[in-house]
Amino acid sequence: MSDKADTGDHEGQCGIRRNRKPIGVTMATRTPESEPLLTPAEVATMFRVDPKTVTRWAKAGKLSAIRTLGGHRRYRESEVRALLAGIPQQRTGE
Repeated sequence: MSDKADTGDHEGQCGIRRNRKPIGVTMATRTPESEPLLTPAEVATMFRVDPKTVTRWAKAGKLSAIRTLGGHRRYRESEVRALLAGIPQQRTGE
């Protein structure tokens, strides 16, 4: 091992430099100014239903689902709380 700190830049076997993501850097799932998002399991717990039921609600248009880069569903907290309170919300065309 070298005494140098790992900067994320490495030379390959053929001498070509490749940039790699530094260790410990993770991708943010939301920015501080955006609304909190809930997982299907979190929504299911709030309603005391199975997470598959939450997915069906999204497919039926009762909730709008946001997809992460990995394809997972997330739900806006304000929309979920409004549905829980029985307040109908107008859907935006996002």
